[in-house]
Amino acid sequence: MTGSSLPDALRALNVLIVDDHEINREFLSIGLADKVARVETSADGASAVERCRTESFDVILMDLHMPQMDGLATAHRIRDLPGSSARSRMIVLTADARPEQRERLLAAGFDAYLNKPLSITDLIEALTELFEPQHGRKARHDGDSPRTTPLIDWTCALAAANGQEKTAARLAQMLGRELQERLPELDRMLAEGRKQEAAALLHQWAGAGGFAGAMQFSNACSILCRRLIQADPSSPGTAYAEFLRTAGATRQALTGRAEGLEPI
Repeated sequence: MTGSSLPDALRALNVLIVDDHEINREFLSIGLADKVARVETSADGASAVERCRTESFDVILMDLHMPQMDGLATAHRIRDLPGSSARSRMIVLTADARPEQRERLLAAGFDAYLNKPLSITDLIEALTELFEPQHGRKARHDGDSPRTTPLIDWTCALAAANGQEKTAARLAQMLGRELQERLPELDRMLAEGRKQEAAALLHQWAGAGGFAGAMQFSNACSILCRRLIQADPSSPGTAYAEFLRTAGATRQALTGRAEGLEPI
């Protein structure tokens, strides 16, 4: 969906993206660039609070799991500020799909809740429901069926990059390089029992993978993340083995075929 086909209320929005992962910020910024009036980013909760103290935003897209100040604490700080940003609509973005988490966050004052991985289409639909509810998301027909998930869906990656092939390739390569560099770090975290740190990294990758069209990898991140944050002292076992298989294949696909822009 192009900016010109969106309701006027969406095209006039000033949006702040708050996420501690560079690739997620890039994908969201690029995906919204031609659809809203202005897009700004913050890499942590503290800088987001300061931006909102001096600038006016209509919408804040808030990652839930951030170090130092998480999304919920950041939202509360912003709500306490003077000025119009305190009255902004806030959408929380998280890989935690538990129903009780959704209920808790909506009760805490978020206006909408989106699960990672998400697409720009998902985000536009959520914004439309908030600002132009009469144009809200269409019901899915009974005859519709989900397609088989490819390892890399370049159609989704291209859509997230606003149709810019070079941008989609660059961002895919960024994620591929990050996996190559940080998969050993994840392995060390798990070997040393640092499950919360590992879960935070997987949460970042779940979102980035979705924007890059790496849906199998994104789903594997979410599954392993949930396994780690459960109150279970045992090792992640099978979930980690499946994650490593998917992550390895995804890394090779992203770094080796980013210019192909076709499903794998």
